[in-house]
Amino acid sequence: MTGAAGSFGPYVVYEELGTGGMATVHRAELTGMEGFTREVALKRMLPQLAVNEEIVKSFVREARLASFLQHANCAQTYELGNIGGTYFIAMELIRGRSLEQIMDRCTKLGLTMPVPIALAILNQMLDALDYAHNLKDDTGQPLGLIHRDVSPANILIDNGGVVKLIDFGIAKASAAGMQTQSFSVKGKFAYMAPEYVNLGKIDSRADLFAVGIIAHEILTGKPLFSAGEDFETLARMREMPIPPPSQLNPNVPTDIDTVILMALGRDPSERWQVASAMKNALSVETKRLNLEVVASQVSQWLEELFDDARSHLAAKVPRLNTPLPSQLAAMTMPAPKDTSKSTGPAQWLDDTNLNQMIGKRPGAMPRGATGAEPLWEMARATQPEPIVQVVPTGKVMVVEKRHNRIVVITLAALVVLGIAAAVYFLAV
Repeated sequence: MTGAAGSFGPYVVYEELGTGGMATVHRAELTGMEGFTREVALKRMLPQLAVNEEIVKSFVREARLASFLQHANCAQTYELGNIGGTYFIAMELIRGRSLEQIMDRCTKLGLTMPVPIALAILNQMLDALDYAHNLKDDTGQPLGLIHRDVSPANILIDNGGVVKLIDFGIAKASAAGMQTQSFSVKGKFAYMAPEYVNLGKIDSRADLFAVGIIAHEILTGKPLFSAGEDFETLARMREMPIPPPSQLNPNVPTDIDTVILMALGRDPSERWQVASAMKNALSVETKRLNLEVVASQVSQWLEELFDDARSHLAAKVPRLNTPLPSQLAAMTMPAPKDTSKSTGPAQWLDDTNLNQMIGKRPGAMPRGATGAEPLWEMARATQPEPIVQVVPTGKVMVVEKRHNRIVVITLAALVVLGIAAAVYFLAV
């Protein structure tokens, strides 16, 4: 363990975890009565900024927003305070790695994240955003929370395989007393929605555009819009034709393409309208294609990915202490195409405008599927899939050989009996 760097009120401060233009973050330990301790991430405002009233308000506002977030996929905030003139926020210490680090590791090793692992991460991200977008304050008033910086650096996966969305520091809330004071483009250009850059007016659908970019990148192992210069990145984001992920990674089922490309609609009205709609569609397809994995399997894959002695295994499937589930086999081969079923949006959600889809561009979904209209209870999605038994080729061959052997023996017996009968009659 790294030695203590000092103390800060009741906190013992250890190594620095990160720094930015407003604050530094250290690993720290809160000490209390009767030997009570709690590890935290201690975010402290830079001392020279404490004289700026607007910056202090922004820092306090961040803590206020974060304090409402009580979800398994959102980092928790424990305390806001001021010690010796230094404002601080004590937050949940997450032991794990950022999605950015994971993507960089895959690139370094020449690997692409297995499709089931990518889908597990995306489903958890959407759970966090669905919760945040619908969050209310203590009086029941909707906060209208928008993250505005959904990017790989702000998505952590802890050592248990659980996704944690962090850094709501630039989040926008519409609730009274919590509005952004003035507009400025914040976040990372490579993960911004077009309307944010062009107009500066966004809603929660901008976060879903960012999810679409991240989904495309982790499924293909390649950046989508990111380029060497910000100007080029923005030009690509506005104009570049977006290829379906399966075009770059044949392991991606085309039904997953449809969900991801809907999130990447440049016009917000053509995009998923709410996080829950995208989450429902992705979950249904993940289950139908037999691509579900649990957090412990995500954790084990990450362990192998960052283990130099075993990282080559991460390109295939994690070694598990328990028998390998059948769905993990899809990590090394494309999912089988089921042409007997339609996987269009009407299978996910109710849609009264389905007939209006005729003649529209390929891949276009009715508004009901995007969450713009009420969803229905997806009973069809929860019905058990028919069980299909596949007989291994080797067993078929054994049966065929056994059948052939019986035929030969029978014919031989008939021939012997015929000869014996002929000899008998000749003798008589």
